[in-house]
Parts: sequence; structure tokens; C-alpha cells
Amino acid sequence: MSEKESFGSVSLVRQGEHKFYSFTMPSDVLADTCYVINRDEDPIEGFQRELDKKRATEIANYIDSGLGTIPSSIVLSAQEDCEFTYDSKRKSVSFKNISKAFLIIDGQHRVYGFKLANTALRIPVVVYDNLSKRDETRLFIDINSKQKGVPTELLLDIKKMAEYENDIEQFLRELFDTFSTENDSSLYNKLSASKRQKGKITRSVFNTAMKPLVKFFGNKSPDEIYDIYNSYLVAFSEGVLAPHGIKEQAVNTTVFKAIAGFFPIITARVKDRFGAIYTVDNYYEFTKLIGHRIKPIKLEKPTNAYKPIVDHLEESLKQEFTL
Repeated sequence: MSEKESFGSVSLVRQGEHKFYSFTMPSDVLADTCYVINRDEDPIEGFQRELDKKRATEIANYIDSGLGTIPSSIVLSAQEDCEFTYDSKRKSVSFKNISKAFLIIDGQHRVYGFKLANTALRIPVVVYDNLSKRDETRLFIDINSKQKGVPTELLLDIKKMAEYENDIEQFLRELFDTFSTENDSSLYNKLSASKRQKGKITRSVFNTAMKPLVKFFGNKSPDEIYDIYNSYLVAFSEGVLAPHGIKEQAVNTTVFKAIAGFFPIITARVKDRFGAIYTVDNYYEFTKLIGHRIKPIKLEKPTNAYKPIVDHLEESLKQEFTL
């Protein structure tokens, strides 16, 4: 016989045709009694996505850090074999402690994280009882389609306030903010810090494009990098984009990443000819030549892949040196 678990301070909540029970459960009990069925394992009955073990491990490490708190409820469906019961007088629930007592509707990564963690926590849960397979699937769809995640742009923007930034994120934030506020910036009024806006580069896209360049710049400060990279952007816009009337493409996500990817290549040419003097004029000596050779359609209608554009720009640069 499986032992029975019992928990008090339970709230019975009714919403429309459904009712559920809200209470807290120790994380180790939760980990031992919950399961999922993913779509790959069971194409007929399964509806969960494949478990991301890396994400679950990150949750476990967060819990074990001693700073972790996870207040959001795990949503469960009590299975018949666990004999889930509610005592309205005592405001308590009881169920058999078996491995498949509850099907996880929402929160599988958190539950697996609890299983991996060494630290035990008290976890809020919402338990539905007597759901059919159709009801469980519909509830999963509703939760995952009606809830909207916080945009990456907003999370990046507030990391400083939360003191969660690593060194590279702090560096990129300072660089982004400089490009966003300096009047002579090629990206002035073309950046959006905390949300997606048409015709503007978000902080997350900026970070993705610029992060590979951090090592390239070595020990230069954000202000030094701003001076160099801004000179390059101005020269690229005037030498490559302007002649074809496509300056607005500078803030296309794919093109922006391609421009960043091409930077080390053209900078090496500038250094060979002019030394470490990275001015707009020195970059323009090369971008104006590239502008004569490129196929504008590559920048006007880019795909989601930026590397082919980098390759095309590099090939255009090589052509000029073979003349």
C-alpha cells in the first residue's frame, strides 16, 4: 500500500465549469508524484514539449543558490489512481504518494528542477480533479496560448536594476546607451531599449550583433568603441546603402547583424592602409568602392541568414583589390 499524503490550508476555487484546489506542497513530494507525457514519446496521448534538461538544471542551481524563489504555481491534473480527495470541513486534500499521481499541465521544467535540486522548498500548486484527456489538453493549450511571456528586450533592459548583469551584458548596455543618446550617433533614434518597434533595433538584436566584436576590440572602453564603430556605420551607410537608396535597411535585423559581421574584415583593410586611425573618411575609402560592386537586392530583401550578406560584402571588397 502506498502511503497517503495530506495537506491543509487548501482553497477550493471555481471558475466557469471547472474547479481546482490551491495549496502548497513540498518540492520533493511534488517531484516524486508528478509526470509528463511528451508528444515524441506518445504521439496519441502526449501533448507536452520535450524536456530541456539544461533549463531544468539552471532552475536547480537557482534554487540551491539560496537566493531562489519560485512563487508561480505548478498546474496539475490529479490522476484516478492517486485517489485524490478533498475534505471541505478541514480544508485539506489527501492522495496516494505514487509516481504518477499528477500529470503536469504547466511547469514541467520547474518540477524537474526541484528533483535535481538539493534544497527543498514549499511550492504553490493548482490541482484539477476529474479532468478528461480532452480537458487536460485544452487546459494545456489555453495556458500556453493565453499567457504572454515577458519580452527579452524588457528583461535585458531591467537586468541592471536587478543586479543580474554579467560583465559583457554591462559592457553592451553601456555601448547601447551611448549609441542611443549621442547626437552624432548613426543609430540615434533608431534603437529601442525595452520593446520591439518597427524600424528600430532592439537591445537584444544589438547585443547579438555586437557581442562577437567585444573580443575584437580588446581592452577598449565603450566610448572608444563608440567612436570607431560609429565611424564605420556612418561610412557604411553613405558608401554602401545611400547610393542605392536603401539607408533604411541599416535597421533591418539581418542587415544590422551582417554589418557587424563585416566590421572586422573591413577594419583589417583600414588598418593595413591607414594604421589604427579609424575615421569615417578612412572607412569610406573602402565602403564607396564596395557600393559600386554589391547587388542591392541582397540588402533590400534579405533572408533571416546574415552570413551570406557578409560573404557578399567580403567578395565585393576582394573584387576591388583585383582591379
